Amino acid sequence: MSLAATAVLGLPLSDDTPAADARKQSAVAESAADQKEIPIEGRLPPGFKVKKRGKFTLYCKTETPLGTRFKSETCYDEPNMRAYMLALQENKSDVDRIRNICSNPCACGMPEAC
Repeated sequence: MSLAATAVLGLPLSDDTPAADARKQSAVAESAADQKEIPIEGRLPPGFKVKKRGKFTLYCKTETPLGTRFKSETCYDEPNMRAYMLALQENKSDVDRIRNICSNPCACGMPEAC
């Protein structure tokens, strides 16, 4: 029964998915290593500005939190900004992975679209 389900849903019969995920994770790690060579100022996410406070360099973003009308400024130092940018990159890759999986309506549990 499970072989018929994998054939209908177009799922791989072998364990190819973990290897593919490992390749994607290594690609993300390589791109993160490549981006460490580029200064953070050259690749800041939209809305962030560089501010100097004495000898420290901060990366700040002004935003209005949900539930209030008052603007607040969130600032990160260099290690925290690198972690923030890495989290953004991982979230983007997760969204892309989900979009690729659900681009096939049969694989997303919608048999009426098949």
